[in-house]
Amino acid sequence: MERLENLLDYIIKELIEKKEQVKIEYDAIDDNITFKVNVAKGEMGKIIGKNGLTANTIRGLMQAAGVKDKLNVNVEFID
Repeated sequence: MERLENLLDYIIKELIEKKEQVKIEYDAIDDNITFKVNVAKGEMGKIIGKNGLTANTIRGLMQAAGVKDKLNVNVEFID
């Protein structure tokens, strides 16, 4: 779990400028983990990307990282 959170934290912080305002929370129910990402105002566009491509890539990476531990990983971006 901590490994996944650190990975997500690293990815998000590399995309934005106000790194100190990144807030990541998660809910774990059985094998389902939902990460909720909140960043500084005006930074969400960098995370979402054009047509949501960056956000979808982040979700795909996190799902792939969760396969090793047999976890279903979801990522929500909260504005």
